[in-house]
Amino acid sequence: MSLTTAQQVRQKIADLPRLADNVYYGDGYASSFLLPHSNIVSGSVFVQITTPTTGWSATGATFNPTGAVAMATPISANSAFRTTYVHSLFSDADIDSFVEVGGNVNGAAIEALHALMFDAAKRAKWASPDGTQYDDVAAADYLWKAYSAIRSEQEREASVEGGMQGWGLNQGDY
Repeated sequence: MSLTTAQQVRQKIADLPRLADNVYYGDGYASSFLLPHSNIVSGSVFVQITTPTTGWSATGATFNPTGAVAMATPISANSAFRTTYVHSLFSDADIDSFVEVGGNVNGAAIEALHALMFDAAKRAKWASPDGTQYDDVAAADYLWKAYSAIRSEQEREASVEGGMQGWGLNQGDY
């Protein structure tokens, strides 16, 4: 079975669906909680039960693709609830937009990398007087390398398919 264009783009930019499984605690008031991920595809919420045995019981919670989960009633203070869900970096609408603008898999991958590179500008590297260090600039280097590799592949494809590069290369043959 062949992959769809969107699946090929996700594979090229390594945006495969990821599973998150985290335990949180209620405060007795809130029935809706923000999660650390967005573009949630599907998920389940379980509340901890202690009688007659300790375990987890499924709830009828709903997930918002933007990264929130809502339960029918508030979770009791200090009571655990577990979220298990599948998420990705880009939504299906984002991928479709990248394909529309980029024209093909490589073009869409380049559009996605542009979006990520824009976000990478917010990355930082710092050190504090107590010796604590933080370095999150490696992501920008990786994105630039991926962008360069896909751009080179796109140029090779264009020369083979009769793009501008191929036209210029073949002019010496006549």
